[in-house]
Amino acid sequence: MDILVVGAGVVGAGLVQRLAGSPSLSIRRIGVVDRNPEASWDLAERCGPPVVPGRLEDSADVVALASASGSQARLARQLLRRGRVVLSTSDSLPDVKKLLGMSGAAKNENSLVIAGVGMAPGLSDVLAVRAAAELDRVTEVHMAKFGTGGPECARQHHRALSSRALEWQGRWRQRPGGTGRELCWFPSPVDAADCYRAALPDPLLLARKFGGIDRITARMAATRRDRFSSWLPMLRPPHPEGKMGAVRVDVRGQRAGGWTGRILGASAAPGEASAAVLMTAIQMIGAGRITGVGAMGLSEMVEAGEFLDLVAQNGVFAEEFSGH
Repeated sequence: MDILVVGAGVVGAGLVQRLAGSPSLSIRRIGVVDRNPEASWDLAERCGPPVVPGRLEDSADVVALASASGSQARLARQLLRRGRVVLSTSDSLPDVKKLLGMSGAAKNENSLVIAGVGMAPGLSDVLAVRAAAELDRVTEVHMAKFGTGGPECARQHHRALSSRALEWQGRWRQRPGGTGRELCWFPSPVDAADCYRAALPDPLLLARKFGGIDRITARMAATRRDRFSSWLPMLRPPHPEGKMGAVRVDVRGQRAGGWTGRILGASAAPGEASAAVLMTAIQMIGAGRITGVGAMGLSEMVEAGEFLDLVAQNGVFAEEFSGH
């Protein structure tokens, strides 16, 4: 495969390093594009062949968008080529809406656009599908996430908290960001955190997978300062790399005639987790396990159990809350 990685930040660099060190993939070339050309050159120098500085015009079988959320839909439309697979890590709700709206253009190019190939959305949605597999009927899915993967991810977190959240309750409803406080327990070492509504794309993606469900919500962890300052410019520069993060999904419904639920989660540095999810998707593309044309979410394209097994091989492990 020829692979083009757009973005040499925390997620992009992590993916390139994984690809360059993978003996299981047959890769001819890994091109790296970044708005800062020096970052592309530095990453190519550190990794060595087959990693090289690239251009958006380069040919590639797979394009991984690891650039800032909010601009990836525009890039995906620009990068659509015949037979190409475009993977988007964006967690921007407007971005994901536009990506899913590209289905017609992607089909015309015999190409595939996959939205939500990160920690959340992405791993979070696959965890929800895996949890739902044990139920006879799913009625509710609730997702929460903790942490950010780098400066651009932190900025998107800031924007999402001040924007209107999207929830499914038999129909789409909009709720003010920063409301709906809920104490959520994540896998250790994150543990408990207050989470709030925000403009997250997971409900949009999960509604495509779970037809006829009663309720889908998504929340993100935030501090009191995050909430009060979300309407202002960021008060201080974000960390160059995110710290430990986590996702959890609470799936409820019926099994054997009774009401029950399952809670699955995973903890990892968000940038590393997103790179692992991208790596897993590329491995499955290389093995012919992800095929199709159009625009879809990751959870629509993969078998959840198989995907989570491969993600575990890439260092991110799913856990289940047992209640003991």
